[in-house]
Amino acid sequence: MHRIYYFSGTGNSLWVADKIRENLPDAEFIPITKDLQIELPEFETLQNIESVGLVFPVYMSKPPRLVLDFIRKMPKAKYIYAVATCGMMPGKVLKTVNNQLRKTGNELSAGYIIPLVTNFIFLPKTKSDKAIEKAFQKAEIKTQSIAENVKNQISQFDKETSSLFSVPVSLIYNPIYRRIPALDKCFSVNDKCNNCGTCRDVCPVQNIKITATKPVFLHECEMCFSCINWCPKNAINWTPVTKNRRRYHCKGISKNDVVSNRYYKINEKWK
Repeated sequence: MHRIYYFSGTGNSLWVADKIRENLPDAEFIPITKDLQIELPEFETLQNIESVGLVFPVYMSKPPRLVLDFIRKMPKAKYIYAVATCGMMPGKVLKTVNNQLRKTGNELSAGYIIPLVTNFIFLPKTKSDKAIEKAFQKAEIKTQSIAENVKNQISQFDKETSSLFSVPVSLIYNPIYRRIPALDKCFSVNDKCNNCGTCRDVCPVQNIKITATKPVFLHECEMCFSCINWCPKNAINWTPVTKNRRRYHCKGISKNDVVSNRYYKINEKWK
C-alpha cells in the first residue's frame, strides 16, 4: 500500500497529488490538515506502508508551516518522497524537508520540483495562459514518471536553486516566513462580501471566523491565499495591490474539492 499526504491552497498540489495517485491505484490519499494527527491513529504505522508521499506548494522557498510541523512529527517510514509545486524559485525546499525528516530518524528517498504557477496574486502575473497550460501538460507527464519511481523505490532528486541565488533570497524570506501567521493583518474585506462563508470553508487552518458582519482573521495564517482566490465576490484583498488582480485556482479543481479535503477524511471522490 502507498500513502500520499498533501497540502493545497488553490488546487495545484491537490491536482499533482491526484495525478500521482492515479498511477498508484492502491494509494491512500490524505490531506495535511490542522486536525490530522488527532484523527489519524494509522499515523503510527507508517513502517507498514510501502511508500509515503508528501505533496505541497513552496512558500518563500520552504514548505508551508503546517507541512513542516507534520514532518517533524512523522514516525519512521521506509520510503519517503517529496513533491514540491512552485510558481517561482523553489530555493532549497527539498533540503529543508530532508533536514526536518532526519530529526525524526527518517531520510528523504526522492525529491521532485514541479513548476506550475503562483497563486500569490500580490505579484504580477508571471505566465501567460498558454504557458500555464503547457506547464500542466509537462507536470502530468512528470507525475507518471514519479509514480513509476515510487513503485520501483528509486532514489532521484531534482536540481534545486543554486546557492548563489537561494542564500541571499533566504536572507530576505526567512524573517518574513517566521511572521507568516500574523500576515493576515494585511487582508481586508470590502462591501462586496455577503458573508457566504467560503473563505472560512477553504481555509486549511481554521483561521477565519464568520461574524454577523464580515469574516475575521485569527492570526494563524498559512498565506496559502485560498481565501482570496476562492472568494466568489472578489471581496477579499491582501493590501490594495491585489484589488484588480485576476484571481487564480487550478483548472479542474473546484471549491468543493478543496473544502472536502480541509478536514481529515478519505473523501470518496479521491479514493
